[in-house]
Amino acid sequence: MRKFMRFAGIALILAGVLLGGLRISQDRRQTHEYSQAQGEMRRQLSQVVRKEPRPREGEPVAVLRIPKFGAGYRPVVVEGVSQQDLAKGPGHYTGSAMPGQIGNFAVAGHRTGWGQPFNRLGELKPGDSIVVEWRGRDLTYRVTGTERVKRTQVGVVLPVPDRPGVKPDKALITLTTCTDRDPVSRRYRLVLVVRGELSAR
Repeated sequence: MRKFMRFAGIALILAGVLLGGLRISQDRRQTHEYSQAQGEMRRQLSQVVRKEPRPREGEPVAVLRIPKFGAGYRPVVVEGVSQQDLAKGPGHYTGSAMPGQIGNFAVAGHRTGWGQPFNRLGELKPGDSIVVEWRGRDLTYRVTGTERVKRTQVGVVLPVPDRPGVKPDKALITLTTCTDRDPVSRRYRLVLVVRGELSAR
């Protein structure tokens, strides 16, 4: 019995090491692919003088800066929020306002994996700056609040958040990312929402 228990213990340790190694390998691959996609989109963004009002899905939109996260924090936002889009960087919810426009410029991003661009969103407090570099301008939004909502509460990205059918009269920003992972299923249960309002055009 002791030999069996010892063998089972060793087997479990080896399985844990193997799974941990696979996870590290997967994280490295995702980070590498994210970095390559960000570099390519940054190159595209610097070369394109866009005439049409909206980029196509998968194309770069703008650069996001959050001074609180340091000078190196400058992810390129991609158009769209599909899995493929979010593997490249934070994604602009297609159909939401463009930067600086009246309405809600809504952006989703990964909290873990794929460069984890939104893993520090929980640190933001009212008054913190969110800067969007768009078409040669720096648009500064000020954080007005944060909240955690159920994943089904999609109204957070409406033109006037959580108020369907209401006409917007302000330029807003909403950043969303998954949070509160279930310890058993490992699925995220809630969405962290950071809201802001344009303070300078």
